[in-house]
Amino acid sequence: MNTARVCLLTFGVAAVAACSQQAMPTATRAPRALRADFADNPSSPSTIVIRRDGIPVRVITTDTTQGLMAIHGPVDVPVCTNATTRDSVDGQQILTPSDAQGIRLLLQASQSHVEIYNGINLAAVFPFVASSFCNFVATTPKAYEGIVAYHVNLGSSMTSFRWEGDVTRVSDGATFHYVENQDVVATGKTTSSYIRIQGNGGN
Repeated sequence: MNTARVCLLTFGVAAVAACSQQAMPTATRAPRALRADFADNPSSPSTIVIRRDGIPVRVITTDTTQGLMAIHGPVDVPVCTNATTRDSVDGQQILTPSDAQGIRLLLQASQSHVEIYNGINLAAVFPFVASSFCNFVATTPKAYEGIVAYHVNLGSSMTSFRWEGDVTRVSDGATFHYVENQDVVATGKTTSSYIRIQGNGGN
């Protein structure tokens, strides 16, 4: 994922003193010096939140029980490259100053691509190699495809992915409701992984 670079701007506020018709005192008090004392800082620093839109992502997931593989990103593109096969999502990073490693990264999009294939062939699509990835998506029939909502909650110890929306069965155009969850702990072990495709009539 690209690193977000944030620029902070400090705005100065100018104060204008109004003129008075009253006589001014002959003696003036010296202006009070500004204090910069670290002891004045709060004991618990506030949370830092960084927001960014347009983050390019592509995720490959599997459901080994059902023998399904999903590509989360557009594949029907005029030119197949590492960049064109990624969706654009909004991101929010939360930093906790009291714990330098305690971060949360939230990614979401109301419309993201999903293509679901029968069978699992991770070697063809991950990691991205243009020759194998582009050949796979050009020659392998899709079982389902659609535009769905995308949510990722990434933390220091666990990451949760969720997609949900309607997909179309490519063979006959029938519409199905699709839900996918992928939960991964920091050790790289998947604790929960499934793809659910259910007919809108409950079948």
